[in-house]
Amino acid sequence: MMKKSLVALAALAVVGVASAQSSVTLYGVLDVGFGKVSGGTFGVNNGEGYGLPSTPNASAQTLIRDGYNSTSVIGFRGSEDLGGGLKANFNLQSGGLDLATGAAPVAFSREAWVGLEGGFGAVQLGRSSSVAAKVMGGFDFNGTSYSSALDRAGISAVTWYGSSRRSDNLQYASPNFGGFQARAAWTPKGDASSNGGLAVPGGAAFPGTAKDRVTLGLTFANGPLAVAGVVETKATSALRDAYALGVSYDFGVAKVGATYNRRELAGVNGQNSMVSGTATGGKGAEIGVVAPIGAFYVGLQYGRNSETNVKATELFGGYNLSKRTRLYLDMVTVRGAAAFAGLAPTATAAGVAAIPSNPYSYGFGVVHSF
Repeated sequence: MMKKSLVALAALAVVGVASAQSSVTLYGVLDVGFGKVSGGTFGVNNGEGYGLPSTPNASAQTLIRDGYNSTSVIGFRGSEDLGGGLKANFNLQSGGLDLATGAAPVAFSREAWVGLEGGFGAVQLGRSSSVAAKVMGGFDFNGTSYSSALDRAGISAVTWYGSSRRSDNLQYASPNFGGFQARAAWTPKGDASSNGGLAVPGGAAFPGTAKDRVTLGLTFANGPLAVAGVVETKATSALRDAYALGVSYDFGVAKVGATYNRRELAGVNGQNSMVSGTATGGKGAEIGVVAPIGAFYVGLQYGRNSETNVKATELFGGYNLSKRTRLYLDMVTVRGAAAFAGLAPTATAAGVAAIPSNPYSYGFGVVHSF
């Protein structure tokens, strides 16, 4: 049955490519390697933080290990020419693909939308990357790596509300005017219960207590200079409006940048941002640099959460084997984070162990895109 399905999908892709008016593309990102987090066990795709036990005194846990540097995904995207400069687009992208165990991805949990594109810009409706992720993601020089100093310090705009995705979302992106591009999004309060990301205190609201959520972003990118800002209104009265600013400049020999971010949740002193299943809040700044050295690249980022006094330092590097395949090594250390009970993240974790204060994590492996 699986072979027949794959043949059918391949045939669909061929038919789409053969048509001059429409296309369907199969794409993906595959990341597998080794990793470790302090207090945990070294192993394949380990090192992605700490998972809390699903039940009291649990003796084992299941932790999604979908790639240390990049999230492993498989997806389908396509476009149809409707004439008159108008196109219909769609994107379906899986999440949670674990190359260490072969665990199946969660069907289309990352992208699931349909939209229209023309001279007016682009509109899409469904679940997709948030405006904040699209506007501010490029200022994290190591992308979605688990070692991100911004996310580990709790000052990343990409993970507002514990997620880089938005469900039940209407998004608009303007045309690019000399490097300027505006983005806007709206999530009705009537859909709030299915759009909370992680368990953000006051954020997993039902429609009766939720607010309409609006996001506005503006980017300027022309030549070596990039500047951006984004704001997202609070989902409930228990939270606050979130905003972020970023700037970067590429000198050729190195690219430098800085960001400032205030998250939707007031910071909790000593919160350990490496723990999956919990939300982090606060505000603070980050600086970073990345330099290409032939096919190699190396970078350093530092972030400080001024509300929680959590500080994260990230060192990363890699080697580009081709345009689609690269090797990487990512490391992060966190200071100012408090310890608390939880499970160590291993493939066969046994027993409840304290999550240490001031944790570290590292991973190295290979990423292939197609």
